[in-house]
Amino acid sequence: MFLKTCIEIFLLCVSCVSYAQMGTRERVVFYNTENLFDTRNDTLTADDDFTPRGKQHWNRERYTRKLLNISKVLNGLGAGKFPLLIGLSEVENRNVVSDLVNKTVLADGNYGIVHTDSPDTRGIDVALLYRKDSFRLLHNAFFPVHLKSGETTRDILYCEGILAPNDTLHVFVCHFPSMRGGEAKSEWKRVKAASVVRQKVDSIQDIHPRAMILILGDLNGRANTSAQKTLKTRNPESGTIESENFYNTGYYLLGKNYGSYRYKGEWQTLDHIIVSGNLLNGEAGLQVSRRMGIYDADFLLEEERGTFGVRPKPTYRGPHYIGGYSDHLPVFIDLKK
Repeated sequence: MFLKTCIEIFLLCVSCVSYAQMGTRERVVFYNTENLFDTRNDTLTADDDFTPRGKQHWNRERYTRKLLNISKVLNGLGAGKFPLLIGLSEVENRNVVSDLVNKTVLADGNYGIVHTDSPDTRGIDVALLYRKDSFRLLHNAFFPVHLKSGETTRDILYCEGILAPNDTLHVFVCHFPSMRGGEAKSEWKRVKAASVVRQKVDSIQDIHPRAMILILGDLNGRANTSAQKTLKTRNPESGTIESENFYNTGYYLLGKNYGSYRYKGEWQTLDHIIVSGNLLNGEAGLQVSRRMGIYDADFLLEEERGTFGVRPKPTYRGPHYIGGYSDHLPVFIDLKK
């Protein structure tokens, strides 16, 4: 009887461990941090507003508060565990990213950094944070987006790494050109950026047809724009999922009064997580949901006057310092083994 009981307990423990392993989740996040600048003047970029003597009176106290605010959001997003991968946009340089991961609660996350200074006129870049205990970086590169008339924009960040124990992930982090000058008139710029990403994705799939690929970013447009068509993204909730195709996990938000960004009383989803089909149909070692999440904790929001709604609480509202977090909400998916 004693031996039988011991065997039953052992089998129960084994099944619990197996279930826990099958249920392992790692969170992947993208967050537009809205002007994460340090206080130093960079003579090579147009960052003068974000200096102590600049229009925004950007001083050490405000910078420190910004770092603490962003780290609070990212820590809260982890739901008790630091996110595995964090794509960031609107970071000025490696220094601010380093301060974010070394001088805040994120220091306990043991994050590595992928970043380079891009040619963007404002001096804002993209970056990727990866938790070094679970993700081994193999390779990274930055691909320029060449626009006409000497215009500049953010590079496309790419990295390849191994999620322990042996799942290889390809990750892109993007911040496509803005809608400045009008959405329709500027769409060609985002199409150009999308074509760079698509070319790189095609080259990966030519060599590794079963590659697991994530595209994270503020694409400055909804899920049904020309740029998305250039990326060849599809609705994951319509039709059969095919491994080699790409699916926008925010597609379900089209037409909904909900999103990651609010403009003139209207919610939009400019921030996207796009995945290769094999991450959805069971043909890869990792799986994700067909719907990304939006982290909309109460502390990230403020009332919007005249609309009876709420909006993200930003660092600045026009010229006025608010001391909030960002004018965007972060988006996320969970990788499940």
